[in-house]
Amino acid sequence: MKKLIPAIAVAATLAACTSSRLQRVEQAPPASPTKRITVVGSEVILPDGSRSTLDPAGGFVLPNGERVARDARGALVLPNGNRCLPEAGGYTCP
Repeated sequence: MKKLIPAIAVAATLAACTSSRLQRVEQAPPASPTKRITVVGSEVILPDGSRSTLDPAGGFVLPNGERVARDARGALVLPNGNRCLPEAGGYTCP
């Protein structure tokens, strides 16, 4: 019995060291995928591959009938309120 108690104490100490070491390892959060709207001439190509024609103000109508507007800074404002920022050849959306 005298030998069993120290053995349990050593095992518990080693288990605590191992679990605390595992807790310190952190994984990077998964990258959120960005979507891209490409501008080709007077058309935009949406992330799903569908196309729409740009209007004179720089906005367009989505296939579901909702309108995407262009704001004063040149970004596209989606119907859900997200902004797609301009970049070379198109826009990057969250």
